[in-house]
Amino acid sequence: MPRPLRLPSISFGWYYVALQSIAGKSLVITPADLVTALSLLRKTLREHGARLHAGYIAEREIHWVLQTGEAPLNIVTGGFQHEYARVFNRSHSERGPLFRPHYYALLFEHQRWLVPLVHFVHWMHIAEAPSDRTNEIRWSSDAAYRGGNREDWVTTNVVMRMLTHGAYNRDVQRQAYREMMDRSPDSSHARWFRQGSADDSRLLGDLAFITETWRRTGRRSPGRARRTRRLEGDIPSVVAQVSEQFNALCDTRLPPKHAKAWRRLVTYENLRSRSRKRPLPMVRALSATYLIEHHIATLAQAAQFFGCGPTPVSARRRRFYAALFREWFRAQPDILFSPTPATRSTKPGMRSLTLAAPVARCPGENGSPG
Repeated sequence: MPRPLRLPSISFGWYYVALQSIAGKSLVITPADLVTALSLLRKTLREHGARLHAGYIAEREIHWVLQTGEAPLNIVTGGFQHEYARVFNRSHSERGPLFRPHYYALLFEHQRWLVPLVHFVHWMHIAEAPSDRTNEIRWSSDAAYRGGNREDWVTTNVVMRMLTHGAYNRDVQRQAYREMMDRSPDSSHARWFRQGSADDSRLLGDLAFITETWRRTGRRSPGRARRTRRLEGDIPSVVAQVSEQFNALCDTRLPPKHAKAWRRLVTYENLRSRSRKRPLPMVRALSATYLIEHHIATLAQAAQFFGCGPTPVSARRRRFYAALFREWFRAQPDILFSPTPATRSTKPGMRSLTLAAPVARCPGENGSPG
């Protein structure tokens, strides 16, 4: 499949960027290389009015979470890559390209994804660090957040205030940050950061964010524009996304006992089985809604994928389960298709769901709705 056409750069856009070395080469070999990379990064950001919110530099890769200024993103990344390769080659008596020609760039909705992305990038330093740190040549902006290093060119206040809901006390902010870093990032987020959203692999955000970006750039999803994606590849990815999001919602919005029971049931394999144990029929119907409304599959194709007849994924049944979802989770079904960080646990006093409790049946349906 051809590489998607890159989106035009958006001024003051929020981006996750990953740079990698070409095969057989390293980006950082000596401590002097790391000093050079940090000096050039700081200079590049200031020249183009960009702000770095998180960064990680290792032997063969560089990761940034940044907000651009008025200068396009390719000017920022291209300027850094060109200058660093020139200095690196001169100092090591080498020649030729150093970076892979096509860097990875993901334009994201910062209100929802800035904090999880910073967590994800900083966790690389913990997860990928060698056991012997004495000869470690790598850098992470994690130290700037913890207060260990004074790096005023790394912007930390935005994430800190988001973590503490606007608190300005530095001790409170650092404590909140340490608590976040004491646990690993949500495993389901890594896929979104590396692959983007189901609607457009170049973007990460809700449907309103994606639609507005398409309007501003004049570029729609490459899959929609050229219809090059294969149907058998689309349906499984949507169903996998829905099952992951559904299980994440169970953890945050249902009592633990019920969340555990439903998470055990809602798997990709069970959704394709003929089981009608609650909540499998509801998840199938909500998945079918997305597949049909976004012209990924017809009703017949969705029914064939789930191994059922047309009735369980009919419009009538889909409306019924959408209403049931809103009642149980107090959210619109769209939350399953626009990946968002896991919400906080529900406040005391929220209605508890009882699996055995009777629920309204879909008109004309025999037996429990799921």
